[in-house]
Amino acid sequence: MISKKQNIIFSLLFSTIFLLIFSSSYSQKTLRVGYINMDYILENLDDYKLANQEYSLKLDKWKREIEKKTNDLDIKYKELEIKQPLITTTIYEEFKAELDFEKKQLEDYQQKRFGPEGDWIIQEKILIQPIQDEVLAAVQKIADKNKFDFIFDKSSAIIMLYSEKKYDISELVLKSILRQEKLDNLQMNFEDESKQKRRDSIPVSYTHLRAHETPEHRGWRG
Repeated sequence: MISKKQNIIFSLLFSTIFLLIFSSSYSQKTLRVGYINMDYILENLDDYKLANQEYSLKLDKWKREIEKKTNDLDIKYKELEIKQPLITTTIYEEFKAELDFEKKQLEDYQQKRFGPEGDWIIQEKILIQPIQDEVLAAVQKIADKNKFDFIFDKSSAIIMLYSEKKYDISELVLKSILRQEKLDNLQMNFEDESKQKRRDSIPVSYTHLRAHETPEHRGWRG
């Protein structure tokens, strides 16, 4: 597991690298950066809720199995220590060897379930990862459609000091996955904004001014 300190260091390092990339690229063109909230998206997908529930049930089952076997083994060790004065050394050593073997099996089982390459990772890939891949595919589709240069996950370890809501594509991703929006409707309104800016920059025409003149002004102009 990554510690909180390591998480902060990773975030700062990533932010520094991004700023360097952003600074070098900005001189060449204007970058378009968006973001998503992966936690929000997943929490609103029924498939993810069901998969996550099934995943949690399996982990809880394995934890209970390990906890029960550990408690049973502890009881057997204590009982053997109580019997030790009443049995020969040879018999004691035989019983203890059996318990040590059970302990080793339990450790192997625990490693199989929750080790670095254990069943918990395999089950996550089977149940959770396909849904995450579907979200990433939708993000890619929307990013291509709207010509984003970067898309970040607000719910990850990345430090986002400020994020403008109009660059949050989480709702678009949700609609895309839920088939509530066609691809053609996933276009964001950046073009409308640029058109409005161009209209605001156009000078008012002489004809437009004449249409708003009073009779006194027209008489003055002759």
